[in-house]
Amino acid sequence: MNAVLEKIFELDPAQMRRKGNWLWWWWIFYFDEPRDKPKQVMVLWSTRNEKKINCNGLDISLRHEFIKRDGAAWNIDGAVAAWYYDGRQMRENYLLNHADVLVEANRLGTKEPFTEFSREKNGFMVSAGDLQFQIGEPEKTGFYAPDSKESVFLKKFSYDIFKINRVPFESNAGRGTAYFQRVRINAPVPPWYWGLYHFEGGGAVHYYQPHLGASALTNKPGGGAFPVKKHFQFWDGRRLFDNRACSVRRVGGGNPAFIVESDGAAGKAKMLVESYSHACWAFRKGRLNRLDYNEYPALVKEFSFRNASGKWALDDLGQGRGNSEHATGFLW
Repeated sequence: MNAVLEKIFELDPAQMRRKGNWLWWWWIFYFDEPRDKPKQVMVLWSTRNEKKINCNGLDISLRHEFIKRDGAAWNIDGAVAAWYYDGRQMRENYLLNHADVLVEANRLGTKEPFTEFSREKNGFMVSAGDLQFQIGEPEKTGFYAPDSKESVFLKKFSYDIFKINRVPFESNAGRGTAYFQRVRINAPVPPWYWGLYHFEGGGAVHYYQPHLGASALTNKPGGGAFPVKKHFQFWDGRRLFDNRACSVRRVGGGNPAFIVESDGAAGKAKMLVESYSHACWAFRKGRLNRLDYNEYPALVKEFSFRNASGKWALDDLGQGRGNSEHATGFLW
């Protein structure tokens, strides 16, 4: 397990120095309480090899040597960001700072402001703002075990992801379950739908649908969407049902609902989630080169999955809490 988890903090300086390379470490914490609108926190350490980019009004101009050695650590010119839905209101830009991100074996963080993400004896620790999280050890097998994938496409673009789909945590603001991903991408970023939901009974749902369409140009929801990829996964606590088929429909503005459907070899699914808050990271490089990364804390209101082996409904799984993303625009 330790050898697998060490990948989280590995860096390839040659990859990092490629123009447009984007790297981030991303935690999202789903709290158990309050039941009607559970707390939620997202913490992000990120860098993108661009001379200049604006995020939520913060101009980030990277130094010439944006990755360099700093003692035992790699010093990356980047940013740390977080939002915090505290059960009553969204504290957007809870953290948003241009900062040196120091990455070493089993640890990364920033000095100003102080943030930290580290590998501990029995899990992980995250500190951001006034929040401290003690995160449990990932499972060794199944859908919640650490997972990594790498891909190269069109010979010049590459993508890799390391993720942990669910792990328990305790914090000074409450307890719950968390999701982690480390992503490095060197490619244009189109709009997407993404969601991950944890059920009280131990199950989970994940969906992902990057797409092209009107929202890539208008940077607004709506218009036709042509999926680049379609993926739906349902974990019932023991078995994984995996479909390479997925449709996502956004309903309403403000805090929208999302209808997710999948009909494939693993079975047929339909899910309705309703969001209760919203955070956005608005990236700007130019009038058309822009991306609004919208995140919506949400609850599962309806769920069904059926195949030859059985049927599952929300009553079988318990409350489902999570987050739905809807990114619009196009960043390259």
